[in-house]
Amino acid sequence: MGTMKNNEHEAMVNPRTLTALVCGAIALAVVTNAFAIGEREVGEEETFARTAKRGALGALWTYAAYSALQGRETHMTRPHVAVWKIAHGAFTMYLLALVFLLFQTKDGAQKTLAFFWSDLGAPLPKKSYGVDCRIYTPGHRSGPFGVVYETCFEVFSLAHVLGWLGKAIAIRDSRLLWAYSIAFELSELTFEHWQPNFNECWWDMWIWDVLICNWLGIAIGMALMKFMQGKMYDWSGKTKTRGRQSSPTSSASSAKTNTGVVGASGVGARGKLRRALMVFTPASLDKYTWRPTESPSRFMKCAFLVACGLAFDLNSFFLKHVLWMPATHVATNLRLVLWFAMSNMAIREYYVFIESPDMGAAKLGSNAWLALAVLVVEVLVVVKNSKGEFTNPWPQHIVRAWSVVFVCTAVYLIQWQRRLNREAVHGRSKAPARATRASSTSAK
Repeated sequence: MGTMKNNEHEAMVNPRTLTALVCGAIALAVVTNAFAIGEREVGEEETFARTAKRGALGALWTYAAYSALQGRETHMTRPHVAVWKIAHGAFTMYLLALVFLLFQTKDGAQKTLAFFWSDLGAPLPKKSYGVDCRIYTPGHRSGPFGVVYETCFEVFSLAHVLGWLGKAIAIRDSRLLWAYSIAFELSELTFEHWQPNFNECWWDMWIWDVLICNWLGIAIGMALMKFMQGKMYDWSGKTKTRGRQSSPTSSASSAKTNTGVVGASGVGARGKLRRALMVFTPASLDKYTWRPTESPSRFMKCAFLVACGLAFDLNSFFLKHVLWMPATHVATNLRLVLWFAMSNMAIREYYVFIESPDMGAAKLGSNAWLALAVLVVEVLVVVKNSKGEFTNPWPQHIVRAWSVVFVCTAVYLIQWQRRLNREAVHGRSKAPARATRASSTSAK
């Protein structure tokens, strides 16, 4: 009897997938003219390019619908569970697209992208921001501070702020974010002999980018996280009373709270607007405590997260370079949107993974695994298509500097671990002595 009730309950709460299947099949038949009678006139015949693009778009929408109906649920629930299922499905399709490009030659990969976006397929102009680093430039076309004005007040400054705002929402730790921010600027210095875009003035790199744009994005993101935490939202949507019968006390408390909210917001347009906006806020907020200084192992796990973030940022520049995709193109922005949606799910799963008391038995979440897979394939696409592109030799000061950093870090981590081991052994050796002394005192 209990099983029948459970089945009836599941039938009530589960989406009507068969109805969606029928509706989707009808829509697909209409869009593709599957039941068209007779041959169309030659003048109305669609070209292969147009039908191929429509077919690819139809395949993407079909897989997105499948992901929404049959995909695995994530910990994200707002604005709807299906949104995050679609995000996982879209990121899976992005992985498949990268694998397809990986099988092409460089010219083939560029022509493939130009086939779907006709405005692609042309080499990108190279721009260096570090040609003139003067702050005061009398006679400049934009005024005496024209170099500073043209460098700072461009669309990429807003992209800096929004980018670090998104990273703050995903990582949620100001110290780790600042380490990430400084590490990226050092990465730009490391690869500026290959990427002219990385050649920036000192004030552009360290003052405008780090201390102003990055700080602003991190500050807004962390303030947004604190605000949502103060409102007691549940980012995962897994409240303590989910699936349980609420007690009379909790019901009364909930009714009292709801009454207060309705009374405060009203039932008019203001209340409706507030309820509508609440749909796009997290149902709850999980606070991350990364603790990189807890142990060498914890430091390496946090450093791995930062390294993955640096790989993502560097891939953004190198993919644009080798595949000829402008920074403002829809394909580039679509990649950033997909990565933002996936990073919120993947970083949370990675945090749960490293927090597991038994790492040997722990399993990395599917979203975190997918994010790592896409990151690796992006690197492979860059490496394969960069042959003959980056021929400038590594500057010796860069090689020496990073060699010193890696050696010193390795030595410090080894000494740190040895000290922890000695403290653990010393603590175990003192514990029995204290116990024996205590027992002898009690015997007296």
